[in-house]
Amino acid sequence: MKYLLVLQTLLCLSSSDAFSISPKTTNGITKELSPSISPTLKDIISNTAKAAAFPVILASLAFVQPALAAQDSGATSVSNAKITTGGASTLQSGRTIAITRGVNLSGADFSKQNLKGVAFQQSVVRDANFKDSNLVGSSFFDATLDGSNFENADLSLSNVEMAQFNRANLKNAKMTEMYVNGSTLFEGVQSIENTDWTDTMLRKDQQKYLCNHPTAKGTNPVTGVETRESLMCPE
Repeated sequence: MKYLLVLQTLLCLSSSDAFSISPKTTNGITKELSPSISPTLKDIISNTAKAAAFPVILASLAFVQPALAAQDSGATSVSNAKITTGGASTLQSGRTIAITRGVNLSGADFSKQNLKGVAFQQSVVRDANFKDSNLVGSSFFDATLDGSNFENADLSLSNVEMAQFNRANLKNAKMTEMYVNGSTLFEGVQSIENTDWTDTMLRKDQQKYLCNHPTAKGTNPVTGVETRESLMCPE
């Protein structure tokens, strides 16, 4: 873009009348002045202005490319970090575009959306709304999910390695076959009522914590599996 603007500027200057050559009349015969004739005062003023403006144009063009780059820097705030504006990557259609790393998505509304395979890795996702959303195969690797609402969401096969679920609402959520590791924290979770944890291998202390949670009860409305049974809680 920068070089195109420079070329257009040069063409504009080269196509203008740099020196006005006026006809001269001698003994009733009109003769054309040769190009070596000096320009008129009006021409000198005009061309001086053009010459003075040219460096300014070139200097301004130096900022064009950085400005465009800034526009392509990805999501940087809640307002432009939504799925609709490319604030999260997706595995759908066989493509992976990881641009959410480190993005602040706090307070974002992702409810009732098909977010299958979408990655929110290493992002801050506090108090976000994922209610009734399809999050199958999604990634919340190293994400902060404090206070987010996952009620009725399907988190099957999702990656929650190193994620934090403090104050998160998991009521009625399908949590089957999730990938967790030793650093995944469920301490402080708000509700796990009616959740299904089938085939999700939890660390022993996390399993014990969830089994002792006051909301560890009920049956998942989708799978029909009891919460305590899916957690393999002792009777």
